[in-house]
Amino acid sequence: MSFQAAEAERRSASMVRVARVVSVDPGKARARVSFGGETESADIPFMAMRAGAAKVWAPPAVGEQVWVLAESGDTAQGVILGAAFQHGMPAPSSAGEAVEVHLGDASLIMLPDSIELSVGGVSFTVSDNGLAIEGGSVSHNGRNIGDDHAHTGVTSGPSTKGEPV
Repeated sequence: MSFQAAEAERRSASMVRVARVVSVDPGKARARVSFGGETESADIPFMAMRAGAAKVWAPPAVGEQVWVLAESGDTAQGVILGAAFQHGMPAPSSAGEAVEVHLGDASLIMLPDSIELSVGGVSFTVSDNGLAIEGGSVSHNGRNIGDDHAHTGVTSGPSTKGEPV
């Protein structure tokens, strides 16, 4: 096989490669990946779901399994594409019609009939039944408007007169 043919075959085999993220530079929107063993990329860009008028920021995490697309076969000129769930980083759900975003203790779960935003033990759910808030407290402009708020000027019994405290 000639050198040119071998080089073309090598480049073709390197166009799409599976890798694992080893470092992330969010300030430059770049990451470094390992292709296994001692082979590591330079800092290369990672794909954005949207980067125009609508922008979605979701940098990869160290340890995440990703695909690197290098059209010329030179991974230094590549871009990190999407990630794949794996043993150490499993899918957060098995719901087929769900869109979920999880970050630390916070989550956003969208289903065909509801949207839930949760942080710690507090959740905010909107559905065709209305709005449900569980846990935590509810305030508006610094005033408690939750189920345990009190009103001033109320002498006895339930009342909505007076200012909430």
